[in-house]
Amino acid sequence: MLDTNILLIASFIILIASAVKGLTGFGFALTSLPLLTLFLTPKTAVPLIVVCSVFLDGYTFYETRRFVQYKEIFPLVVSGIVGMILGTYFLVSLNSDIIRVAIGIVTILFALASMMGIKREISNIKMVSIPIGLVSGVLGGLMSISGPPIVLFFINQNIEKRMFRANLLAYFFSLYLTTVPAYFFGNLLTLEMLGSAIIMVPIMFLGATVGIRASKRVDENFFKKITLLMVLFTGIMIILNALEIFTRNKSQINPVSLLNTIKLVFRLKDSDRIILSAIEKGLNLLREAGKIEIN
Repeated sequence: MLDTNILLIASFIILIASAVKGLTGFGFALTSLPLLTLFLTPKTAVPLIVVCSVFLDGYTFYETRRFVQYKEIFPLVVSGIVGMILGTYFLVSLNSDIIRVAIGIVTILFALASMMGIKREISNIKMVSIPIGLVSGVLGGLMSISGPPIVLFFINQNIEKRMFRANLLAYFFSLYLTTVPAYFFGNLLTLEMLGSAIIMVPIMFLGATVGIRASKRVDENFFKKITLLMVLFTGIMIILNALEIFTRNKSQINPVSLLNTIKLVFRLKDSDRIILSAIEKGLNLLREAGKIEIN
């Protein structure tokens, strides 16, 4: 069982991440994992997220099961399970700081790809399904972030929205359901850790419910921008912490140049004052903490 203070922090992070998924339809692991690894080792954080994902994706998969294209996703699921086994092996074997760097890189790349709307034409879907599934499975087993390659893959198929969501949920549920016993076998998931994860399940459902209800009032695109920016900065923080850059040297940052670059890359407008203000406040907090020097 996790320490009480850590359990409270982790529960709050799970609450936020599940609200993000309820509101936007994506990003549970992408939001929660970078934040959790600031307080927990990846070998603790990843199994927690996987167990929570089984419950969350299982519930939503049941609600959308009639729209699933089972024949189309079968090669993805099979290759994904194979990749998951490899990813679990890497999670057991690799150094925690190496895993943190990998998590940071993946979250940054997917946040950038999502915000820039990057797409790539796929001509032979059947041939691509197996390597896509393998890559997704490895990422899922290693860091519980199996979504990026699968999401980008389905986006390029231009399938109907309900089938798109149902296929994703069926794939994730199948992958995570087989990941849990693999983690037990690899001694990554114990009964005590399972107990901590189950405690968070009601909190997770609460967050998802809040997110779903908020989706009727909050502009989804605006919220996605804020969420992805948060994920982007968290990914950068993870990499810097893992490399111990903050403890060796203070980064020199020109705030005006940084803000202009972010506006250009993420297509932000001057009217997006809340996002830009949040970035400025984040930079000031880092400066006050002695992590950067603003010139």
